[in-house]
Amino acid sequence: MRNLEERLTKMEKTINIYRMIFGAMITIGFTFVLMSADKKQFVPDRIQAKSFEVVDDYGNVLVSLKPENGNGLVNTYSKAGYRLVSLFPSDGGGGGINTFDTDGQVNFKVTRTMDGGGYMALFNSDRKEVFEVGTTTANSGYFRVNDRDGEKLAWLTYTTDGGGYFSLFNRKNEESMKFSTPDAGARVGLYNGLNNRVIYLGTQENKDGNITVYNASGSRTGSVPN
Repeated sequence: MRNLEERLTKMEKTINIYRMIFGAMITIGFTFVLMSADKKQFVPDRIQAKSFEVVDDYGNVLVSLKPENGNGLVNTYSKAGYRLVSLFPSDGGGGGINTFDTDGQVNFKVTRTMDGGGYMALFNSDRKEVFEVGTTTANSGYFRVNDRDGEKLAWLTYTTDGGGYFSLFNRKNEESMKFSTPDAGARVGLYNGLNNRVIYLGTQENKDGNITVYNASGSRTGSVPN
């Protein structure tokens, strides 16, 4: 009986020791977790390389950053390998942005004009430019709408004599209707298929109104006032 009591007492002491060790391990582990949570993750201040690529699980390039003629170039790609967006240096030294359709053909462009200033264009599914805005050589703005073949349909800009200018074009890319607003006042000109003016309506230099009619060859046939 005495041996049994001694064994029980010894076992109880062993269990108490194990409890103390296990409790200490839990306390140390919990403390380590708390300390790790408060520790900031190391992030480098700068990463430098001659080029950089982001790839998918199959090694296909999705993003590319590299130099281009001494400037930076960024391209993003679809999983099929077609370009989606391109940030590139323009020929005039400015920056440019192109976006592309699912087949890799450009459908939107923003860049610098050769004479300076901005330029933006939209393209149709046949890659013909159908819309364009930008700056002219006189540093004024212009707006252009083209037909499906990229030929000019409408033109809006600033005249060298002052004021605005708007014109519509026929299928021969000839102006058929002109609207202008010089200092004297508004003026309208209508042209036939031979590109000859047949009607003039507007303000004369003395600020009087005038209506003039021309024949098919562009010779005046009548005017109010005469």
